[in-house]
Amino acid sequence: MSKEHIARFGLSAMGFVYVLVGILTAMTALNWGGQKTGTKGAIAFLSDQPFGKILLATMAIGLFSYAFWRMYQTFYDTRDLGTDFKALFTRGGYFTGGLFYGALGFIAVKLLLGGGYDRQQEVIMNALNSKYGSVFAVIFGSVLAGKAIFEIYFVISNQFKKNVQSSEMPPKAKTTLLKFGSIGHSARAVVFGVMSFLTIRTGLTFRNKKMSTLEDAFQFLNNEFGDVVLGVVALGFLCFGLFMFVKARYLYINIR
Repeated sequence: MSKEHIARFGLSAMGFVYVLVGILTAMTALNWGGQKTGTKGAIAFLSDQPFGKILLATMAIGLFSYAFWRMYQTFYDTRDLGTDFKALFTRGGYFTGGLFYGALGFIAVKLLLGGGYDRQQEVIMNALNSKYGSVFAVIFGSVLAGKAIFEIYFVISNQFKKNVQSSEMPPKAKTTLLKFGSIGHSARAVVFGVMSFLTIRTGLTFRNKKMSTLEDAFQFLNNEFGDVVLGVVALGFLCFGLFMFVKARYLYINIR
């Protein structure tokens, strides 16, 4: 499998995860069942379905593919971004994305082998409730805040539009990609911002500290702003998943 195929398969896997998160959360907002869930919950949901092991194995390969591609972009600078502050900020976003989705791939493997992901949560909880727990909470929260800022930057930067306009896709597909991408990245910015706020607030004010998850962010939005806002954000996640599918199909993949 070539690097281009690895990248496209990884983009598709990421898209599938976000579509699933968006659908399950939107169903909750509409009182149609479903569940407020994050990416880990979406992976766990797959394991309970018919042919769950096949789905998990496919998803694990896809997530590892995406993680590989993000790391490759980070260290080989496939987009010729350079090394100025803006470039390093963007490449840092690629790096953290690679770490996160690589970890998600390991969760899929653990579920495939009959385990869970409690151990990873336990490590984070121990760090947050240690002597320097408040410091760790601020660090984790700041990383999440940085991710939210990166998502906003990705929406408003001209580079986002340039990447789409320079790709070899039909005009309608370009228009759709720009709309889905703007909505999807905006929704991610909101959720990462909420996660940052909750993590820092918990670390500074509560004895039992925890790192906020997507589920916590969805619950906060639902409690504070109601089902409509939760539904809008869930729709944003669905759009982001569709955005990744369109990217996987049409976007130019620069291989060096």
